[in-house]
Amino acid sequence: MTLWGFLSYYLGLEASVPFWVPYLLFIAIRAISGKFIGSIGYLFLGINKETKTVNPNIFNRENWLTMLLGVLLILEGTKQLVRWTQMFVSQPIFGFFPEDTTQITIYVLLGVSSILAGYWFLTLNIKGFYLAVSVAIVNIASDALSWGLWDPVVEKMVLARRELQGLPVRDGEIEFMQSLFPEGMLLASTLAVVAMLFTYKRFKNA
Repeated sequence: MTLWGFLSYYLGLEASVPFWVPYLLFIAIRAISGKFIGSIGYLFLGINKETKTVNPNIFNRENWLTMLLGVLLILEGTKQLVRWTQMFVSQPIFGFFPEDTTQITIYVLLGVSSILAGYWFLTLNIKGFYLAVSVAIVNIASDALSWGLWDPVVEKMVLARRELQGLPVRDGEIEFMQSLFPEGMLLASTLAVVAMLFTYKRFKNA
């Protein structure tokens, strides 16, 4: 679906194809990849294609928290990769507004980094721990340095999102969202780092 996001954006297909086309494309890609390279899910979870068993080195160390964080990192990464194609609103990074191309490049790099960190997290590769913590700390530093710039940006984001959905802005919605930025993002990133720290021993027991 991430690939479809890029394809539809660059070919201008968003409004010209039926809603079921991306799902059909997904089924086709899933069938082809399953036949020739196996399930991407199996790869990410360390499952052997033939025996349908998890790599013992992963199975004996993983727990619900490592799996949850890995999945959330991949989810956020895929969303980060294509979110700018749906509703681009210039956002502050480290206290200033980069030009559009630079900002999109940063989004893509962060998206790829999150997906890679998620994959390594699920396979309990120590590189996943370090990369995930680094991405979270970068986000914390950027949001903190951009503290006073978020209110007008959040208003534009809410308006753009509602326009994309074809819905009106609800009463008080902008003010509510402004109350969450950047405080909510800083809290979420900080909690993510704390949760990652609880998994550190899982990576060290390889």
